[in-house]
Amino acid sequence: MMRELTIIALLFLVGCSEYKLDTFAKWCEYIIDEKSVEKHQPFWAVFPGVSTHHDAIRDDFVKFLDDTHMEKVKNSANVSSSPRMAWREGTNLHLTNLSSYFEVDQEEIIAEWRRGIEKAKTNTLEDEADKCLYETISNLFDSLHIHSMTADIFGKNWTDHVTVIDTDRRARFGKHKLTPP
Repeated sequence: MMRELTIIALLFLVGCSEYKLDTFAKWCEYIIDEKSVEKHQPFWAVFPGVSTHHDAIRDDFVKFLDDTHMEKVKNSANVSSSPRMAWREGTNLHLTNLSSYFEVDQEEIIAEWRRGIEKAKTNTLEDEADKCLYETISNLFDSLHIHSMTADIFGKNWTDHVTVIDTDRRARFGKHKLTPP
């Protein structure tokens, strides 16, 4: 009897598999094709599973945004005043507006972020890169805080104007009686 239980327990353990969805790259792949996790399951898995680590994905996404934005402004004179371009406080995402470093209208950049988030909320994004970017924000963050930095005419005395774009994540998930990740 003990031998049979050992064999059953061993078969159960061998037949189980768990795929960890814990990076922005994996999350992105999942957003584009939910069946993509199946290709990561071993052939022998009788009971495949997926575990999603939302905080790890958030952290990796913020690092991706920060690295991307820092690369864009690396030759700007004002970079030394800002050691980071993206960060999070809980489920609130903060991003320094690139218009702070380039001759670009800050409202144009804010409007682009707002449009992308609105399309993500209604599932109307078609471009895969846009889906990864905006659906990550709308599904994993409660809000996007865009920090538009401006200086006086001498390039001193910087001020920070913050625009908050709400993702309505809690309301959207609550509508379906789900707890947001």
